[in-house]
Amino acid sequence: MTRFLLDTHAIIHWQIGAAMPPALAGELDVASRSGRVLASAAAFWEIALLARKGRIEIGDVPSWKNELLAATGVKLAIPQVDDMIASVALPQHHRDPFDRLFIAQAQSLRAVLVSRDAVFAAYDVATRWV
Repeated sequence: MTRFLLDTHAIIHWQIGAAMPPALAGELDVASRSGRVLASAAAFWEIALLARKGRIEIGDVPSWKNELLAATGVKLAIPQVDDMIASVALPQHHRDPFDRLFIAQAQSLRAVLVSRDAVFAAYDVATRWV
């Protein structure tokens, strides 16, 4: 069965119901109930940074994260040292360190990376939504 790793914006769009194709959102709803939807712990770091900068409106990020995990069944994917090292070794198609880490994590977890970021197609990683 397919496992999915959500990019930061995919977490947000899936939960607020914006921009994500409805069929994919439904597939994630089903997959999350069986523990097949993952979110990198680093995504919540990025969300906290974006909220602090005022780029997204999430007042209490820790509570939001806890509610999301409890309500959806999403499992945290904790970046491993080898994931971090692998993210640096990736080709330089993309310079965002969070996205590079998500690519490396998706590769090591053998998960489909859910994102609307088209540059992910340049990497050896299965993607959805691009």
